[in-house]
Amino acid sequence: MVDRSRISKLLSLMLRHKPDEFGLEVDAYGYVPLDQVIQGIHSRYPDMREDELGDLVGDPKQQRFEINELGIRALYGHSFFIEIDGDPIAPVPDRFFMGTTRGASQHFATEGIGPGDRYYVHLSLDKETAASRSHEKNGPLVVEILADKASEQGVSFFLRGEVVLTDEIPADCVGGFSDDISPVTAISPNQSKNQSTSGFGRKPRYGRK
Repeated sequence: MVDRSRISKLLSLMLRHKPDEFGLEVDAYGYVPLDQVIQGIHSRYPDMREDELGDLVGDPKQQRFEINELGIRALYGHSFFIEIDGDPIAPVPDRFFMGTTRGASQHFATEGIGPGDRYYVHLSLDKETAASRSHEKNGPLVVEILADKASEQGVSFFLRGEVVLTDEIPADCVGGFSDDISPVTAISPNQSKNQSTSGFGRKPRYGRK
């Protein structure tokens, strides 16, 4: 059996960052034909079986990729632009969370939150997960996002595995900061389960404005 962590890292490289290096044909929503990805993996790990790839993608602890009739894709974290398809989260919870640093967050209250070096703002469903994504050197720093207020202003949120994507957060929808990481969840487990990422209908980005 091939090491899952190595396959996962290779998938991230192929589907999030360097598809051209593997000759992959990526559509507007990030999907790649499954046979192309399998061929790319076999170029480095010839012993990997297709069912092993399916098990990795379907692992609920991963939630980084998806496979369906359209192909295989990474759910978030792309370093190139992709459209967002599917329906936005509904109903929107009162808040989401984002791991940040003191340096990066100093203008949030006046300028809002943009995607930075990404194409979408990446949020978390709970404070603990957000803390794990903070790169603050003195300990995790988490900012609350007033999601219900943002939704009232026309901001849409899209669930991708454990990550919530959106275009930007207005300044008046930036909540408080916390370095006290106590368990707080934005969406209940049942709602998260029902808001499945697989099988999203294709809907171009301009169609959700």
